Amino acid sequence: MEFVKNQLPTDEETHLFFKALPVVPQPRFAKLRAEPLVPETTGEDAFIGAKSPIVVAFADGVSLENRKAVMYSVQFAEKYSDTVASRKYEPIKWYMAYGVAINNCGWFTPSFIFTDHDTSKINVTMDSLVLDIIAQVAGINAAAFLPLLSKVFDTIKKDNALITLFDNNSKGDNVGSFQLVPCLESKEGIPVAVFAGLECAFKSVEGGAWFWKWKSSNLKVQKASSMINMNYDSYKRVEPMILDWLGQEQDDFFKSLKKP
Repeated sequence: MEFVKNQLPTDEETHLFFKALPVVPQPRFAKLRAEPLVPETTGEDAFIGAKSPIVVAFADGVSLENRKAVMYSVQFAEKYSDTVASRKYEPIKWYMAYGVAINNCGWFTPSFIFTDHDTSKINVTMDSLVLDIIAQVAGINAAAFLPLLSKVFDTIKKDNALITLFDNNSKGDNVGSFQLVPCLESKEGIPVAVFAGLECAFKSVEGGAWFWKWKSSNLKVQKASSMINMNYDSYKRVEPMILDWLGQEQDDFFKSLKKP
């Protein structure tokens, strides 16, 4: 299925998309606005969703402007998709909505797959499986993406609070969902990311933190994965509409993953 188009929508198409966005319920009582969490460094850094099962990681050298653009556009796509479909019960429809949203934020890709992943012949942990999927998608960029994600996983594993947060956000009774978006910057200053979304159905019941202790052979896994590239100028044209629609939600969407 087509996820993100390999060309950007026209300005008119983008205008119509944002004009038709569903109304976001506003809190009954306005809260004192806090500064939204944005990156403060161009070194390696990562962020985890406070209420959504997503991790965004930046390689060394990604500019502050590009980091903010990635975080806001990803947050927008997550929230928009949730208004269209249930990730738990309608994953394909959810990812289709995600693709439409992030494409209108200035992201495009030459290809995208949403397919079953065969786990019957392997017995590896989920983080190993994810790194393998990233390597397949990233191609020549894998050497930059894989060490970055390995460090992110190590950071989460060493923090019980982060493990609990990830599990609470990503795992239901017999399903698990999460997205990983490692990002680097090309020599031309273009944000380049891997989008990896996994939808998992548990074949058996096990205790403990599911992502870190479960074996992938005990899961039925569907994967959505692609390289995605951003046109920063296109993003900047729609950024005011993105932030306006997110409203106060932008303030507490991410938590910073501090290195141990």
